[in-house]
Amino acid sequence: MKCNSLFLSLLMVFTLMACSSENNDDTNDDPDPFETTNDIARSIAEYPGSGTLLSSLTSDLSGEVNYTLTFESVPGAFAITSAGLTVADWLVYDYESRTNITGTIEASNGTETEVLSIDIEIDNVDDIWAFLHTSGDAYLDAEPGEWVPILESEYNDLANYLAMTTKSGALDSDLISPSSISSSAGNVTISTVNDQIMPDGSYLFAFKYYSWVNNSNNVQVKLSEGNFSGPFEDVGMAFPEHDDEFNHFVIKGADTPTDGEGYLGMYAPNNYGSKSKSGAQWLFGTGNTSILPNSGSNFVPLYQGISTTLKQWD
Repeated sequence: MKCNSLFLSLLMVFTLMACSSENNDDTNDDPDPFETTNDIARSIAEYPGSGTLLSSLTSDLSGEVNYTLTFESVPGAFAITSAGLTVADWLVYDYESRTNITGTIEASNGTETEVLSIDIEIDNVDDIWAFLHTSGDAYLDAEPGEWVPILESEYNDLANYLAMTTKSGALDSDLISPSSISSSAGNVTISTVNDQIMPDGSYLFAFKYYSWVNNSNNVQVKLSEGNFSGPFEDVGMAFPEHDDEFNHFVIKGADTPTDGEGYLGMYAPNNYGSKSKSGAQWLFGTGNTSILPNSGSNFVPLYQGISTTLKQWD
């Protein structure tokens, strides 16, 4: 009987220990009551508009919940509004600068807090197209090497917002100076001599110039990798027909960077605009030519190009 009692007692102890172990395992498997399933993770095309909604905000906390942005990997990227988490500074959503932006939000009901993580992936787009709000369809439909007419505002946006840009040709101060615009004789290839030289490895992608005549055609952008006098080669096709005053263009598919510093010129078959400027120098050659043996002074031909050393398009 004693042996049987001892056996039953030991059996009960082992049974209780096994149950206790199972209960402990169940307890460890329970989710943390403060673990959140409300994290924000999504992708968005680069350059979204400020105020674009990234996500609504939800919390597992009870009662009235307030949300506070506590961290941003890029300062100024996010804002919390009545709609939820939104884009603040749209310009930081630039794929060439970064491919994702992270952050954290603290939710609180006054007694408890919950932390929400943010992970926004940035999708790459053609940066030229992104700033052609009116001319975008024409750009997409263009053939490689084709110069597409764009608006002045679009040209300025490309100059201001694309990364690592350089302007060549006439200075901005020359283009907007109060000096009157004069007509210069056409059927010449011209090059402005100044410090605005394209860096090694540059892609020329935009151009503007002042045409003196309507229905102008066969205007050709030129580029030299030697010096301001040449030899010059054509960049893309000739411009499509356009009218007088300032005209602005982008080229589709600028794929070849300069092999060394670049010097910008143009062939003007018709009269073009220029402004007087003391001490200014420019070179020219008759016709559509590669070498510019002649020089002029005290006038600035009104043309300018934008290039970048970072290709940001398809």
